[in-house]
Amino acid sequence: MKLTLRAGPRVSVDNDRCELYGICQYEAPDIFQLGRDGRLRFRRQLTETDVEPVIAAARCCPMQAVRVKGLADE
Repeated sequence: MKLTLRAGPRVSVDNDRCELYGICQYEAPDIFQLGRDGRLRFRRQLTETDVEPVIAAARCCPMQAVRVKGLADE
């Protein structure tokens, strides 16, 4: 079995902290989406164009539930 390691930035959400305010969806609608069922869905793997809006979403989250990992300056 061949395993492929994924490199690059990734987003994660702490669902225990998330209160579903939807600010992340406003800042990065291509990444975050609040479903009608009240669940937050998001794409974990990011492209270069996704990084800036996701960082803004993480900064704006009042519960600090959004995290971005794997940035070049880490």
